[in-house]
Amino acid sequence: MDTRSAYCLPLLVTTVLLLFSVLLLWRRKKKTLPLPPGPPGWPLVGNLLQLGEKPNESLSALSRQYGPLMTLSLGMKTTVVVSSPSMAKEFLKTHDQMFSGRSVIQAAKAHSYHKTSVIWGQYGSYWRKLRRISTTELMSAKKVQALQHLRREPLLQMIQLLFEGKGKSVNIFHTILHTALNMMSNMMLSTKVFDTENPDSVEFTNALTSWVKLAEKPNFADFFPWLGLLDLQGVSRELTAYLRRAHKFLDAFIGNRLETRNRERGRGDREAEKDFLDILLELRADDLTLIDIRALIFELLMAGSDTTGATVEWAMAELIHRPHIMKLVQAEVDQVVGRNRRVEESDIDSLPYLHAVVKEVLRLHPAGPLMIPHRADSSCEVAGFGIPKHTQVWVNVWAIGRDPAIWKEPLEFMPQRFLEGETSEMEFKGQDFEFIPFGAGRRICLGLHLADKMVNLILASLVHSFDWTLAGGMSGEEMDMSDLFGVVLKKRIELEAIPTPRLPHTVYQSLV
Repeated sequence: MDTRSAYCLPLLVTTVLLLFSVLLLWRRKKKTLPLPPGPPGWPLVGNLLQLGEKPNESLSALSRQYGPLMTLSLGMKTTVVVSSPSMAKEFLKTHDQMFSGRSVIQAAKAHSYHKTSVIWGQYGSYWRKLRRISTTELMSAKKVQALQHLRREPLLQMIQLLFEGKGKSVNIFHTILHTALNMMSNMMLSTKVFDTENPDSVEFTNALTSWVKLAEKPNFADFFPWLGLLDLQGVSRELTAYLRRAHKFLDAFIGNRLETRNRERGRGDREAEKDFLDILLELRADDLTLIDIRALIFELLMAGSDTTGATVEWAMAELIHRPHIMKLVQAEVDQVVGRNRRVEESDIDSLPYLHAVVKEVLRLHPAGPLMIPHRADSSCEVAGFGIPKHTQVWVNVWAIGRDPAIWKEPLEFMPQRFLEGETSEMEFKGQDFEFIPFGAGRRICLGLHLADKMVNLILASLVHSFDWTLAGGMSGEEMDMSDLFGVVLKKRIELEAIPTPRLPHTVYQSLV
């Protein structure tokens, strides 16, 4: 061995050992960051048994013991639960991009639905394209304002049907869901998709609502992914069947629109005003397929109608449950609108107490009690804790909305809190993390502006046009106000109420 080799070999060994030591120390340092604290779990199932029928309430109770950032082992899924405004801000603003992924439930994977979904799709270029198109062409504040005339007819039809019912009890949730569905489809497709005289329309609506109802049921495959392949509960098979039925209706509608557009183009006819579907069809050359278009229309119709129905049902339940608040809302609407005409969307901005009622409903009964689950797209550190890649993140919006450290008398329905005091300036637009019923950050609900308009307009019209009582002589104070946990928080016993006209009959007759 020459002299140079004698020096090089020890140097090489020393360098390798040094690099190995640095790597070992780095890996050890990475592993020193602990997960957030949490309750001990059972073998295999972890903390699943502690969720119960109402995970939002169970997790809220556990957070009081383990803190606002808590780890649970749910079957094979590591889940971090966020239960305070400061922690929500860390995940949805400070580290927003890191947690913009989705932990997809098994129901959303049926028929590969999640691959073309804005709600369940993973953050990336395709997702950003779908969201940009939806926001720009349908959901922006400017577009919502411009399309208000298309929401008018379905609302008037609802009021007319209630008036013609002559005091019969109606299901509030289904009434609002159908109205919201037609509002959405009028804006998107220039027609109503819920029509009791059209069998295909009824079939589509039944398939859509059945899909939602089944998708919200607990599924073991959400916690043990390998069970998804077996589909032991038959959920994927049923959901796929519902989707195919809904897709059949939409495919026929889209096909007819394509034929109409081709005929008009061939004759050189001047095109009518374009709706959302027309715009989507024009974007097909921009890497948007007919399957993408169909999926987007289905999802926007489904999400816009289901959450609106649930929110207005809760609002009506709270007002019937508390007659004195109902009278205050009616008095405000009467003062602004009078009693000789119907409510118009242009009236809504002049009804601050009505807005406060809607905000209070969203605080106590947020549509998404745990939000749609986020996912860590890479390992990171939050508040001194390590969050591993692909950790599921639940933000307990329900718990934040009932936190006594934020809200005075948090269990009481008090709309006045949004008109005076420390909470009066809070908005649900994603900046006040004490009040985020629509989420925040990149994943904030893209229909926020539209939902705000629709819920306030429908609620104002219902309380202005009618007085409401419960069937069987039950008083509002006796009503069961318990909820049913799901992706969307709904009333356990659906609200059935009797409308009695409170305006001159000529107002209702003018709706025809």
